Amino acid sequence: MSRSDSATVARRERIFRRDRYRCSYCGEQYLAAELTLDHVEPRQRGGDQSEGNLVTCCRACNAVKGGEAAWSYLARNAEARVRFLEAAASCDTRHARPVWPRLLRAIEQAGALGSGRAASGRLRPGAESPPRRADK
Repeated sequence: MSRSDSATVARRERIFRRDRYRCSYCGEQYLAAELTLDHVEPRQRGGDQSEGNLVTCCRACNAVKGGEAAWSYLARNAEARVRFLEAAASCDTRHARPVWPRLLRAIEQAGALGSGRAASGRLRPGAESPPRRADK
């Protein structure tokens, strides 16, 4: 195994431990062999391979989400959004960096946009537009 391969395996294991071997979308716990890593912000849209952009995901949820950005997918899936945010809040950061705060904010904002309401409960103008990207 090359250095690059062993670094990838080590990163996967750290993220699985951080997320307690639970899928960030359905909340179910799995064996490592049944899990994948999912890019919160897809690489094709500028996301990177850092621990802060990767979450544990079961194969079924990864197939359903596909290459869609997490904020977009979770804006339409309220139950998965709640589970994702709970998983992010309860992750074990002794093993890996948590999901970047800017990505969590985008998911929270998309949830408010998806419901057509701001966090204050008021109707949000332009609710169909995606949240603006913030710094890490």
